[in-house]
Amino acid sequence: MICLKVRYDERNTMFSRVRLKPNTEHYKTYYNDKPDLKAVDDALRLKAIRDGLRASDAFKARFFPLTNQNNAVLKSLHDTVDATPLGKRVNVGRAFATNIKATAKHYGAADVGIVKLKADHYYQAHGGVSEAIGKNNYGAPIVPRYTHAIVYAIPMALSYINRSPHYESMLETENAYLKIAFTGARLALYLKQLGYKSVFQSEAYYETPMVPLAYDAGLGQIGMANHIVHPHFGNRIRLGAVLTTMSLEEDQPIDFNLEAFCKRCALCLMNCPSHSIKPGKRMRNGRPFYRFIDHTCYAMWLRSGTDCGTCIQSCPFTQGINLKKVKDAKDNTQALDQLLEEHIQKHSRRPFVKEPLDIVKLGGDKDGN
Repeated sequence: MICLKVRYDERNTMFSRVRLKPNTEHYKTYYNDKPDLKAVDDALRLKAIRDGLRASDAFKARFFPLTNQNNAVLKSLHDTVDATPLGKRVNVGRAFATNIKATAKHYGAADVGIVKLKADHYYQAHGGVSEAIGKNNYGAPIVPRYTHAIVYAIPMALSYINRSPHYESMLETENAYLKIAFTGARLALYLKQLGYKSVFQSEAYYETPMVPLAYDAGLGQIGMANHIVHPHFGNRIRLGAVLTTMSLEEDQPIDFNLEAFCKRCALCLMNCPSHSIKPGKRMRNGRPFYRFIDHTCYAMWLRSGTDCGTCIQSCPFTQGINLKKVKDAKDNTQALDQLLEEHIQKHSRRPFVKEPLDIVKLGGDKDGN
């Protein structure tokens, strides 16, 4: 197994790269350093994902506005937290973690873990994904300012995810990101009122990569699609975090036998329409990841007009699988194979639902999607 020591850099993410405008200084500097990415990125650059959706004009006119206001809501949440001054410090012990977790769940989180932040938890620099909230921060170095991260998961509705890669999957993803921001903003405001510096992470502002944080916080293990697989919700979660100076008891990574399960399963790999998921495993900063081709995945998003989500849909943990049996099957490949056979008999290899949900039906209009 190859072990690589890396410092994560948001500028290397697909979302940052496709935002770079040709012939700008940022563009020239980045591709002078990484010329092998230029051609593949240029083919995907500055295109709106949902423009590729195969749907009528009537469908687009009625249902694209479902998410048009999201950035405005997101900006208002960030602006509110940024503008809120610190309150008088209220001293709490590290055991206050129990209260903080309960508060995060009260605000909407389904599961919560806490991490003591290390240097490799932070991105090296911002990737310029924050225009939606009025921040022009491409290349700005990220200086660690917080001691702990409160990491949480928001589940996505199975009825939407099982319609991936149709428009419902994008609707649910965007809805989950707003829930992430709403929960994070409320928690950050609470912590600031207690006198502790805090900032929440959202799809438009990250100081930390979320999967390593969630792994270290014990929210799940890293599956073959390089997502956090939650023991109860599977891949159908979105991750949020609040970074804070409040010192709290930390959680530890968990092991529910996912690595052995993935080796016998690989349904995400087999169902991936862009063949972006690969079986090769490697360690990054002590955490297990698999090979993944980001630009072919993103190209699929552009073709389908959604964020695809087939890998999320395909995971047996997403559909619900007997966690105790998975744990008990450690070093027992026969038992794991039996579990997978039972799953496939119940859900098939890909539990796709073609019938659209009521939210995107055109009510009998023949110009449907």
